[in-house]
Amino acid sequence: MSTPTTKVLMSAGNPNGRKLEELLVEIAEDLRVKNDALEGDPSPTSRAVRINNLGILDCLALAGVRQLDTLRRLDLIGPDQGPGGTPRIGAGAADVPAAAVPTPSTGAALAPADGIEPTSAAAAPAAAQPTL
Repeated sequence: MSTPTTKVLMSAGNPNGRKLEELLVEIAEDLRVKNDALEGDPSPTSRAVRINNLGILDCLALAGVRQLDTLRRLDLIGPDQGPGGTPRIGAGAADVPAAAVPTPSTGAALAPADGIEPTSAAAAPAAAQPTL
């Protein structure tokens, strides 16, 4: 099976790609510049676009928080070996502790290795949003 290739993001198939966390910062900066250029336009359309842009900036900030959480979790497994190295998780990864699954006898879930239950982390709002 061939390695899937991303078009923009760094991966084994695209070692010269960009890191998501860096792209999010750059996109947010560009959007702020575009939004600032609309400041002097009092039209309803300009106001609506500025409000939409602020909402998009919030989403980008949340995406940045999620990506930093992902990087933290991956760092708990081991150091990043780069796009040409051994993946820490997924196809081709070295032995990684199995995800927590309910035990047949109790039905209780085992605690994840990093102490954070994945579905809760995905559903929880970000506590702090770094400036993107």
